[in-house]
Amino acid sequence: MDFSSLNNDEFVEYVIKEHKKRNTKEFYETQRIRKKEDEFVTMELRKAGFKVSSLFDLVNFKQTDFGYINLLLNLLDSEKITDSIMKDGMVRAITVRKAKGIAENQLLKFYGNLKTEQEKETIGWSIGNWFDHLYSDSYFEPIKEISSNKNNGISRQMFVKALGKTKEHKPIAEKLLFELTFDNEVVLHAISALGKLKSTNSIERLTELTNNKNKTIKKVANKALKKITTE
Repeated sequence: MDFSSLNNDEFVEYVIKEHKKRNTKEFYETQRIRKKEDEFVTMELRKAGFKVSSLFDLVNFKQTDFGYINLLLNLLDSEKITDSIMKDGMVRAITVRKAKGIAENQLLKFYGNLKTEQEKETIGWSIGNWFDHLYSDSYFEPIKEISSNKNNGISRQMFVKALGKTKEHKPIAEKLLFELTFDNEVVLHAISALGKLKSTNSIERLTELTNNKNKTIKKVANKALKKITTE
């Protein structure tokens, strides 16, 4: 599933639906833990001077004070927070320009320690979104490694998209992105990244994809080609 078009509320609704597929007892226990952990994080934020009623206030409402970044980074790797939606909310809350140069190493380390598919689909995807939103060529190598590892599943999607923003490593990025246009889990993001790179070397492949049976792939490929040939 491509989460890039979902706002935070829609994303949380998706994950809740996934939880509901499990047995009712497990679902309600998950909700209980999440509520308890949100209360804990909220109290920590209030102690630090932030007037919030939930962690997700930082995600859903415009902020002007980002002094919570280090606090959330510390809590992200804390044993006191176990719920994946809470951890995902922390990543989303620190996906702000003020976190650039502060959060990268810790987020990459945290991504590498994710264990389950569900964690990667939620927290891992949002970490990828962080690196796409706040891309720096300083982290090209780990982004490339994550993108090329199929074991990372759909959590790679935004890391792949981020490769389209490189200034210093265009030939390497082009080669990998070309290969990833044959990978159904990340094909849309690879196409988009090739368009962003204005990859003239990929015109033939992108033209081929404009005839794909999948309407979304056709649309994104046409958009990428337009960027390469007319801008």
